[in-house]
Amino acid sequence: MDPIVFRFVNLRAAATIAFALLFPTLGCADCPAESQWLPNTPAPAFDRPPPHPEPDCVFYKPAWHNFLFAARPVNGNPAFLSYPTIGDVFGPQIAPQFAAKRLNLLAVAPRGLKGSNNFNVATVRIPGPNDPGSINAGVRQAGFAGLLIDQDGQPIFYAIHINQTFADFVSAKKLTTKAAVQSADPELELPKGAVELKSAWRVVPKNNPPADYITVAEASVPTLKRDGSKLVVDETAPPRTETVALLALHVVFIPEGHPEFVWATFEHVDGNGIRDLAPAAAAQPSVDNGLPGGLDGPISTRDFVLYKSGTIASAANQFLTEAAMAAAFDEKSQTFTTGGKPIQTSIYRMFPGSKSVGTGTDEDGDIVDLNKSMTALFAKNAPNDARRNYRLVGAIWMDKPDQFKTNMPIANPAGMDTDNPAAIVAGEDGLSSLAMESFTQNSFVNCFSCHDTQAVTDNDGNVIVQAKKLNVSHIFSKFVVDSK
Repeated sequence: MDPIVFRFVNLRAAATIAFALLFPTLGCADCPAESQWLPNTPAPAFDRPPPHPEPDCVFYKPAWHNFLFAARPVNGNPAFLSYPTIGDVFGPQIAPQFAAKRLNLLAVAPRGLKGSNNFNVATVRIPGPNDPGSINAGVRQAGFAGLLIDQDGQPIFYAIHINQTFADFVSAKKLTTKAAVQSADPELELPKGAVELKSAWRVVPKNNPPADYITVAEASVPTLKRDGSKLVVDETAPPRTETVALLALHVVFIPEGHPEFVWATFEHVDGNGIRDLAPAAAAQPSVDNGLPGGLDGPISTRDFVLYKSGTIASAANQFLTEAAMAAAFDEKSQTFTTGGKPIQTSIYRMFPGSKSVGTGTDEDGDIVDLNKSMTALFAKNAPNDARRNYRLVGAIWMDKPDQFKTNMPIANPAGMDTDNPAAIVAGEDGLSSLAMESFTQNSFVNCFSCHDTQAVTDNDGNVIVQAKKLNVSHIFSKFVVDSK
């Protein structure tokens, strides 16, 4: 055997043995779940995952472990509902659009379109070697432009929680004022074990909540109202109490050696373990018009939570304008209707396998294996656990975290696959949550398209936070932007 090849095989074998010691396996799948995860999930260890050439499984497994731990049932609710919110950490300085806990209830808020740190930077539309394309990153708009609306005409609401490690870091570094965040050391990094959770919730009937979702019986939901041609939170009205169901959860965590975070997302599935929020395109988007395979036809012939049967591709993944939302909003029912019928924003997954390069229509084999293994583990150890109704969609991280530095866009060169040895970014580089990045799949194709260490600018292009490693989390920049 060639000595270079022999050395590579030995290194891979050694890494495999090390991984096996860190993560004892269940069953014979290539990426198996751990039997000790259920029914009572232990706290994650945040060990350093080995990089390529090890399989991506070494990142997907900690993602699942962190999901299970954060969503584990505690007194009838998912555990992360007791985690600190932005309001808890930063206090009364924050503006009303941040949802703070009230009476120990889940508090949710509307969420408009997201944008990158650098407002004026053009971002890749569809990465590719021939025609990368680009659009301006200016998607931040006043009011709630970009609201996601379900099949019942209900707006989708969101919450952000952080774990105690994250909160303790903010406190220890005294980052609780706007000036402190702006003057923080550009090299300051979030610590190992920090976790950020972003959740998407749907309002459901109080007397008949769906049995196959994680639900919260009493959530604090803001009352919305029309203000001319805009839709705003009615700050004169008390929040209303609604029952809500969890659609999706971003699980963002820092294992040892990865201060850029591992960004993972989970979505609801049906009884067969198939994701059911919205359909996926049958082909990758084309570089000329962005439609799947270049064709404009219905994505699916059946209804989904976030997709109306028969909606063609060009009419989907589009948000209502501010004026259209205001005109259609029924203040009494707090829903969107026209002609007495609910209106909705139909969504589909633009990158079917959450990969932006190549055919990209198939899920990563390790994700498929791990999700199947989790299905078997739930059936054996926790058949009635509500967490069984969710599956990992994908994750993204830096394969070369030693290159994490200030003022860097975190992206591979156009057309480079995430498994390429030269790639900086690994995992699913076409990953979006259908319930959270619904309208930006083609402009901000993955989490690092928005979360990087570049300077943060406002709508007018003014720098409000200089380039910092902390900017990879929008907790700090949102606090600065929206603080009083």
